Amino acid sequence: MPLTRRDILLAGTAAMGLGALRSSRAAASKLTLKISTPIGTYQKMLGELATRFTAANPEIAIEFIAKGENWDPLLQTTLRDGLINDLPDGTWQSLTYAPLLARRGYAQPLDPVAGGSAAFTELGLSSALMEAVSAAGGVHAMPFGTTVPVIYYNMDLLNRVGYASLTPPSTWEEIIALGVKVAALDRTINGGFVEYDASNAWMFQNLIATFGGRMMKSDLSEIAFDTEEGVKALDVVWRFGEASTVNMTREQARQAFNAGTCGILVRSASGITSVAKAANGRFDLKVGKLPVSAAGGRLVGAAHGFMMFTKDWERQKGLWAFLRFAAGPEGQMILARQTGYMPVNLIALKDPTFLNQYLAINPYHRAILEQLVITTDQISFSSDNAVKITDMMTEVMRQVLVHRTQPKAALVTMAEQTRKLLNA
Repeated sequence: MPLTRRDILLAGTAAMGLGALRSSRAAASKLTLKISTPIGTYQKMLGELATRFTAANPEIAIEFIAKGENWDPLLQTTLRDGLINDLPDGTWQSLTYAPLLARRGYAQPLDPVAGGSAAFTELGLSSALMEAVSAAGGVHAMPFGTTVPVIYYNMDLLNRVGYASLTPPSTWEEIIALGVKVAALDRTINGGFVEYDASNAWMFQNLIATFGGRMMKSDLSEIAFDTEEGVKALDVVWRFGEASTVNMTREQARQAFNAGTCGILVRSASGITSVAKAANGRFDLKVGKLPVSAAGGRLVGAAHGFMMFTKDWERQKGLWAFLRFAAGPEGQMILARQTGYMPVNLIALKDPTFLNQYLAINPYHRAILEQLVITTDQISFSSDNAVKITDMMTEVMRQVLVHRTQPKAALVTMAEQTRKLLNA
């Protein structure tokens, strides 16, 4: 029997209804995972990360929720949301907060859904970095990116004082001696500056680590920086005072270096892109490694990564797939392309194709990549007085830099005040 126009319309309507039903079922089966982030921080990078992941995993959508102006406000929002049981599936935060969020029972261990802690090594993450996010309860964060302290050199100024090598100096003795010579060129030129006032006493943590010391004992029960390594760390700050012709703030030192009136600047590698842009056409820029003096010395990174809050197994599996993608080669290249942070996947960095593409984006990183294998992460004091402690350390280091307090006396003050604030 021939089809009538009415039959065709009915069939079309039925097909549309069936298509809508299938679409509705597909939408209903799609897993949407919510991850909290700081407001406005690398939104383009996060957007590309989510888009690329969902393209490869169409059954999972990633929704980033901006909460808090930066890492610290995001942590405070997370702690408040945890109290009222309103946490998202996961979060992108500074790795230094992983132990705190794990102790509160918010950050869930990743080992079960990952199939064991070996999964992280197989993915390409260093043992030093994984140690920083691991505790008795397991691995509580997936590292995503990091930055380390580096030394920026204005080679034009170094050449003026007789430094002829094509590569930067490698010891504190040589570095600071050059800074002193540069300072003697002109009263308007600063020889060198170390960013002693970086947040969370980060530079102090690094100087101690490079000499083989550490901030806290392994169980975090007691401070461990009141040692010879602590004196050596503060002695570096003291000697930088000899190269500083002006008592500058961190921002003033950065402006001076970018303007070509500072010879040496110790700051985070995350600033390389902006510094290179400022130096272009103004002076010859070189970036060198922070000296690691001790055989067992390390660097302390300022890393960030993802933590898992959801306890639902299916949602955990979906989130783990995203974390693997973020820490894998494609996710790490998105990080490198969109930010100044360094990848944490050591296996990817050994791949010639990945490495060449990465160095084409960040050529100044070539000199510092080898230090990633000895890079752990910073610690935060587990105390309500943590900010007071690091503020106190910053002020003590300032006193050392301007030669008002000798390194040994300064270390005694830092240790006494830290113990007092930790026990308050």
